[in-house]
Amino acid sequence: MRALLWDIDGTLTRSKGAGTRALAATLHARPAALEELRKMRLDGMTDRAIVRILLAAELGHLREERAPAQGVIFRDPDEAVKLAALPIQERMQLVRESEIEAVLEGYLAALSVECAQGAFAPQPGIDALIPHLATRDGILLGLCTGNLERGAELKLGSAGLWSHFSFGGYGSDAEPRPEIVRKAWERARARGATEALVIDDTPRGILAAHEAGLPACGVATGRFTAHDLGVHGAEIVVENFADLDRSVALLLGDFPAR
Repeated sequence: MRALLWDIDGTLTRSKGAGTRALAATLHARPAALEELRKMRLDGMTDRAIVRILLAAELGHLREERAPAQGVIFRDPDEAVKLAALPIQERMQLVRESEIEAVLEGYLAALSVECAQGAFAPQPGIDALIPHLATRDGILLGLCTGNLERGAELKLGSAGLWSHFSFGGYGSDAEPRPEIVRKAWERARARGATEALVIDDTPRGILAAHEAGLPACGVATGRFTAHDLGVHGAEIVVENFADLDRSVALLLGDFPAR
């Protein structure tokens, strides 16, 4: 049995920046984090890793912090200077997990508002391909995404696709993307899968699949070209899934074993 493990943003769905808007709305009181968000390319990153980097960017900037039942805290100027001098990787280790959780909770609330307005739509051909694959014997449809599970449900629900996916690996399972792939593959095997293919629109997704020992199909419906995805080693590369018969043949055909 073959498991097809799908990324969401840029692969299954498209939107006009709804996820970024939801995150920006959550970070409105954190100017340094917002500035970092404007500079970042989020393609292929996990939700938790994104928020960790944004909060690390905020460390070292003088600002007023409010903590529940603790009044108002003013960061010491000397501490701010020391933190600002640290490399971003070191600052990332200083970000409190509770603060990440708080931002993610706010993000999901803002994302639900975006999704209620129909912010996400299927990529070309996906609205025909996914229901067709769901009827095929010997195929499991799963997710392999940096989105939190609730975020995945909101986005795919907005695009009319959520009901076709019964399992997956999510950004709520792990922060590093290869670990998410491993979790999706573990859950696929528990459902009887003997092989799997990861479908993703980013080099990060392709490399994570390979690090987890799985082959990958790169689809150029996101920011990256078919050439970009091929250079990063995708075993199958397609421009899009608009041609149903060709898409089914590629996804269900032979591919190099890893």
